[in-house]
Amino acid sequence: MRAAAAPPSRGGSSGGRNRARGGLNLGLWTCSGAAAACGTGLLAAAAAGLADGASAAALSILGGVCAGAGGLGLRRLRPPRHPTARVTFAAACSAWSVMIAVSTAAYLAAGATASLPDAVLESISGFCTTGISVLEGLESLPAGVLLWRAITQWLGGLAALILLAAALPLHAPGLVLPGDGGAVPGRSSIPDFGTQVRRLATVYGTVTLVCAAAYAAAGMGALDAFSYAFTTVSTGGFGNHADGLGHFDSAAVEAVATIFMAIAGISAMTLWWVVRGRFEVLSRSFEFRTYALVLGAGIAALTAWTYSGAGAADLRRGAFAAAATMSSTGFEAPGWSGWPWGAQVLAVALIATGAMAATAGGGFQMPRAIAAARYAYRELVVEIHPQTVHVVKIGRHSVSERSLALLNGYQILFAVAMVGGAFTLSLAGRGLWEAAAASVSALATMGPAPGVDLGALGGLERGVLAALMLLGRLALYPLVVAAVGVAAGARRRVAADRADGRRTVR
Repeated sequence: MRAAAAPPSRGGSSGGRNRARGGLNLGLWTCSGAAAACGTGLLAAAAAGLADGASAAALSILGGVCAGAGGLGLRRLRPPRHPTARVTFAAACSAWSVMIAVSTAAYLAAGATASLPDAVLESISGFCTTGISVLEGLESLPAGVLLWRAITQWLGGLAALILLAAALPLHAPGLVLPGDGGAVPGRSSIPDFGTQVRRLATVYGTVTLVCAAAYAAAGMGALDAFSYAFTTVSTGGFGNHADGLGHFDSAAVEAVATIFMAIAGISAMTLWWVVRGRFEVLSRSFEFRTYALVLGAGIAALTAWTYSGAGAADLRRGAFAAAATMSSTGFEAPGWSGWPWGAQVLAVALIATGAMAATAGGGFQMPRAIAAARYAYRELVVEIHPQTVHVVKIGRHSVSERSLALLNGYQILFAVAMVGGAFTLSLAGRGLWEAAAASVSALATMGPAPGVDLGALGGLERGVLAALMLLGRLALYPLVVAAVGVAAGARRRVAADRADGRRTVR
């Protein structure tokens, strides 16, 4: 009886080993792609440094090694064709770890900082597209380092879009885009992964080039134009100057930034069809209409709350702040730490809400916010009329109960992370408002929030913000799913070893 039961066990173990091997191949292939992308970015940064007359040997050597090793891995490795969600998310977490490690080495090798914790935090902030920067003396840094900071955010935004494309067919479309299947006209099913990546990369790259050209036309030099384009379209918010866009003191530069921050908050899938000439998608997408409505209301409210009698300047400042907060771009609005409390609370609320799904931005994001509001309304209606059957919809599309269950789970994770971060920051000595605002802005990958002094943060506070940035960039679920998958795999491995041991003894 025991001998007869052994073959299935061995077969099951073989299948488990094959799945583990496939997962390992996907992880190594993804890490190779991350290394190759970082290597290419480092070589571009080194070229910018050489053009500026500065030494870029460290960036060149590190870039060449990463590009070569990553390219070799991509050629040799073959990822599985149908990986599971856990394997995909674990591979994504591994790729982010590789990018952060490469960037940390680049900052230390180039002499941007001598502090390992600062280099790690700057790298996390970059690839998580968060505008929390701890480097000092930005104006004195070489051009190569400045461009590399911007490239980290651009690569982080692209990686977030690629993760979205990988997650849609694997995990749950309702989790990322609940009920928004009508965002693409005539789409009956989700395109394959390769098609999605090509579309996303095309839109992302095209908008970046147009943004760089607009910045140059507004009066920026080549380095600043490309750097700020990278950090605007990726909703990152890094700048080449300590005072950010205020360094240029230009209404034209602020106008370009406001327009492209608002565009960066629009779904890349929607932008793809707009680029193709299908402008009717804007009127047909309930998510886009809601995004435009909330953005317009935010501009009006912030302008009214901070009105100083300057007319157009007040409107420009309100529009800049609303676009920066809703798209979770880390560009800081001038003087917002001195705004009335109502304006500051509204700004943090816009940061937490975020923009549309399928963007490089963070936050709760518009589809989830709409679904949460509709779900709350349904529960009120059912409480008053228990016999009523009320279906939650976004536009004309119904949201499944499975998507609502995932939404509730995401809400809980988001709230726990936000409250836990605020509580820890409060224990470290931050004030209640500063702790809450910093927690929300880091989790939403925004960056500095109203009233938050980044220079006064200690090691514990920076560690908390780094953890929140990673949670926000990986959208909570991938990180949780990957961690659960690793734990489950370890338990299965231990159980299999114990079973093999018992069979060997017998």
